[in-house]
Amino acid sequence: MWKKEAEQLKFDEHKSWAEIVEELKHYFPKKTDIQVRETIRAYIRRLPRYKEQQREDFHQSSIEYKKDGSIISEKFITVRDGDEMTPEFIIEAHGLKPCMWEVVSYKNNFWNTQIKGGSKQISYQSKLTVKPRSKGIDISEIDKYFEKKKFKYDKPLTNPLRYDPKGEVIEINLPDLHSGLLAWRKETGTDYDIHITKDRFFKCLYDIKERCEGKKFKKIIFVTLGDLLHFDNDNQTTSKGTFQQADGRLAKIFDATLDMLIDGITLLGEIAPVEVIYIKGNHDEVTGYTLLKATEKAFRNDKNITFDTEPNPQKFKLIGKVLIGWTHGNMPKQNMGAWLQGTAKKEYGQSEFAEVHAGHFHSQKVIEKKPVNYNQTDEQNGIVIRYLPTISSASYWEHRQGYAKNVKTVMSFIWNEKTGLRAMWYSNI
Repeated sequence: MWKKEAEQLKFDEHKSWAEIVEELKHYFPKKTDIQVRETIRAYIRRLPRYKEQQREDFHQSSIEYKKDGSIISEKFITVRDGDEMTPEFIIEAHGLKPCMWEVVSYKNNFWNTQIKGGSKQISYQSKLTVKPRSKGIDISEIDKYFEKKKFKYDKPLTNPLRYDPKGEVIEINLPDLHSGLLAWRKETGTDYDIHITKDRFFKCLYDIKERCEGKKFKKIIFVTLGDLLHFDNDNQTTSKGTFQQADGRLAKIFDATLDMLIDGITLLGEIAPVEVIYIKGNHDEVTGYTLLKATEKAFRNDKNITFDTEPNPQKFKLIGKVLIGWTHGNMPKQNMGAWLQGTAKKEYGQSEFAEVHAGHFHSQKVIEKKPVNYNQTDEQNGIVIRYLPTISSASYWEHRQGYAKNVKTVMSFIWNEKTGLRAMWYSNI
């Protein structure tokens, strides 16, 4: 059914790929928008009609490859009324993948207009110059890799010994781990490397496990909150290109952090079923996502461990009467409460307690706009906003600026579905 609709939308109505995905994604309830687009594009591009159209376009286009890896493409493109002439749109219109290229320059000369099916179309003679993206890969390529990846061994399944369907919920937050950060005590006051990261991580988890003795829980929600890794590539830079002091090559840091997460989640899985929630940070947009997808695959056969690895930077969950939102924290502070109300309107209306948990600043927030029964919070319109601390040491730059002098701790919250927050645990280093 969807194939006929896809052909009509592409060839007869000249819809963009984004518009086609929006109209047909209900046929693919288990796929992301990116996966839906790739499925539809793969089908369309196999059709004789598409190939014939491409042959016709070829005679009206040219492409030049430069020694520095850049490409100059000239061709006629058609733009429908309402299409946004974004760099990504132009790259795709020239038959290239936006995830692999970034625009150096482009120029579009008006060609003609026509009315078809009641909509306006404009044709342009387009000249585009692009260069390879420094990242060289995006999350759609990562998804494809893990969809096809086969594993030789399966890890043992977890057995949640303290599970009780009527029990309370533990929320464990791990913001700003910055695994791979290298700090030297003579420069920053404290050392930090991959071995110290692992030691601190497990000290906190074993502290949480000890506190669970004699108690029963319905679920553990384990939230990464962004910046699990300190850098995003072998150039030792963040996602935006800022250089970082690194404790070795990316492959070494990635493997060590992956093993640490698998062992840590397994430890938690012996207490109660675990839901792992990935939040994107600003240091590791690609590698952090890859890390969580790899961790997810390690537990692919374990029904007690579930994952939310969608790349959405804001997520939320309704637990009885409790609404919790998670984001990395690098958004304008005035929006920290508003996004939850706007995104989770239905759930917000059903809740009696609402909080947003974030990291990014490596310390607890100590502002209260209104008198509330919470410490170290910021409240906006009845939503409690908490900026949570980290167990990571300060980098040299942070130390020089006087940042990250807070207590190193992992914060956990015990939630009752009816009465809200029951306890906050601090697992201090």
